[in-house]
Amino acid sequence: MAQQILVAEDDELLRNLLAIVLVQEGFEVNSCANGKIAIDRLEASKKDGSLPAMVILDLTMPIVDGWKVAAWLNEDPALKDIPVVVTSASEEHGEKAKALHADAYLVKPYDTDEILGIVDLFLLAGRSHPSS
Repeated sequence: MAQQILVAEDDELLRNLLAIVLVQEGFEVNSCANGKIAIDRLEASKKDGSLPAMVILDLTMPIVDGWKVAAWLNEDPALKDIPVVVTSASEEHGEKAKALHADAYLVKPYDTDEILGIVDLFLLAGRSHPSS
């Protein structure tokens, strides 16, 4: 069974691009457009035992932003050890993201090699790439 990555990103084009790239690398992708949906999906995954292997989280989303989602993840013992990559269009959010215990921070626009490098660091170590 493929490892799952939850992508919470309100930019539809970027969300779809991430899904395509990650699926090509052999991951299952669960994507959503806001933090409320991300929290709902994470709650459901706790109940059915299908926790994601990683969360890619945009900090500025509607309804519930990524800051609140990250804080919520940190408070939940079942979820706090999931690697979280936060993204933002602002370089200034990097230091604040460290306070959220984010495992990595990417400034938009980033390229697919950057995100795949981070995914590789946390999830693919010791596993061959499907594309190789």
